[in-house]
Amino acid sequence: MTVADHLTLNELWRRVKKAKDPIEKHRFLAVYHAKRGLAAKEIAKITLSSTRWVQETVRRYNREGPEGLKDKRHQNPGQKPKLTPEEQRRVLEALQGPPPDGGLWTG
Repeated sequence: MTVADHLTLNELWRRVKKAKDPIEKHRFLAVYHAKRGLAAKEIAKITLSSTRWVQETVRRYNREGPEGLKDKRHQNPGQKPKLTPEEQRRVLEALQGPPPDGGLWTG
């Protein structure tokens, strides 16, 4: 497997050791082993991942560099709220009191 020269082997290892995000750490570890010359199948065993995942991770690194290994889910704001802030406030206010029908609140 060919690994682009974005970072040296030592720099990749530093990224593995310093990564706070476990997803990022896992990806850098796979690229580190690929840079060492290990086959995708061997890396898959070491990282407890699939061979396909290893190959795709290395491809992404080759294409995008170290930035490509970041967990982009942290940048996803998610779906817009279904209720407006005013509607949310009214629901929370209503939940502070007893149910209007005298029964129990159910979720």
